Amino acid sequence: MRLGKIIKFGRSSIQEIKSNLERALKRKLQTVPPSRLKEKSIQRVTIAVDDMDPLDWLDAQEWHSKIFWSRRDVAQKIAACGAVHHIIADSLDVLQSIRGYFTGSDAAIRYYGGMRFDPNHKIDVEWRPFAKFRFVLPRFELISSEESQTLSLNFLISPEEELPLLFAELVKEIEKLQPPKPHNTDLPMILDRFDQPDRKKWSDMIEESLNAINREEFEKIVLAGKTVLSFKDEINPYQLFRHILKKNGRTFHFAFQFEHGVSFIGMSPECLFQRDGDHMCTEAIAATRPRGSTLDEDERLGQEMIESDKDLREHRWVKKMIVDRLTPFCTHIDETCDEKLLKLSHVQHLVSEFKADVYAGVRNEDLLEALHPTPAVGGYPKKAAVQRISQLEPFDRGWYAAPVGWVARDSAEFAVAIRSALINKEKLHIFAGSGIVSGSLAEKEWEEKSNKAQNFLQLFNIT
Repeated sequence: MRLGKIIKFGRSSIQEIKSNLERALKRKLQTVPPSRLKEKSIQRVTIAVDDMDPLDWLDAQEWHSKIFWSRRDVAQKIAACGAVHHIIADSLDVLQSIRGYFTGSDAAIRYYGGMRFDPNHKIDVEWRPFAKFRFVLPRFELISSEESQTLSLNFLISPEEELPLLFAELVKEIEKLQPPKPHNTDLPMILDRFDQPDRKKWSDMIEESLNAINREEFEKIVLAGKTVLSFKDEINPYQLFRHILKKNGRTFHFAFQFEHGVSFIGMSPECLFQRDGDHMCTEAIAATRPRGSTLDEDERLGQEMIESDKDLREHRWVKKMIVDRLTPFCTHIDETCDEKLLKLSHVQHLVSEFKADVYAGVRNEDLLEALHPTPAVGGYPKKAAVQRISQLEPFDRGWYAAPVGWVARDSAEFAVAIRSALINKEKLHIFAGSGIVSGSLAEKEWEEKSNKAQNFLQLFNIT
């Protein structure tokens, strides 16, 4: 059997799926070349399945580690659970460690994970399960598209592996699989709301930032706020996610859970970069207006942003940064469009897209280090803005506004984790930010931040 081949079994019950996956695994192990037993490699078996809702399936599984990922412009949903292993690190060297596992492994293998916005910032207790950098190779991946649905099992073969023992261990894992859980659409009852900072502290933060801009310490800084909702019962992240998927269109959707009761979820419109071999694409998203209540108002707000000197300056800083930071790594960088409007459920942005060819030997960590954080989530210049953010914001951003995504042997995809929230048992921490430049007004920036938070607040009828 060639690597990655899909075994088709048609519409099946969960017990039939388990049996079919065991059969596919047995066939795979019987055909492993002897050379693969002399070094570590990650292998994969895949079967076709039908009619399993990814969120219902993921909700039913009992593993602590769970991942959900859907791409912004492709009708594909990935639900993954369990872990072949986790890789936790203090630096971007984590990606070098991951590359070591790709040698001799199935080409379809992906590690999913992310990193902190500021790895040097002290980690608050609610963010500890996520570490500074954390990636996981899931045991099972359910991949759904418009054309097909597959279930894959990933496993590690070590040198001189006793294959009958490995088969027996993996069968035990397969037997843990549960059928999709019928979902409840009711959301828990809210007990309390807490905004951090409050309006007074927010105004003080803006004033201090504008003073620093006047002193030419930086040209732009992005400040964030956090709204904490407390609920009567523990929040089910996948139940909440069903409501998010219904209301938010052209965005990346993600959920990362490494410990029961703690999840980081989001609906980011912003691609940090996508890479396929030596080709990559990225984009600049900056400047914001709310959506209008009528078509005429919506068009007026968008046109107002396109013609705004402040918004164009903010957007073009991001564009300039992308070109400046990618130039050392790319043979050429093409801007594929002038500024255009990106319309989302509650806000609209200016967006510009770029394509580039990277030099041979350029690593994913080189691109991550160059691009993160963009001026759209950090500021400009980067170092000065990030340092001041850690001094001004009264909370730990954790993975908010940081890169999240996946890496494979020949490809990678990372989104910027904005429009996101941290679930910690009965508490929902909602993050949203606003870019501060010369001429910014505290009240306007509060409104922008609040508009972005509406992606979550609307689900509970909160304005």
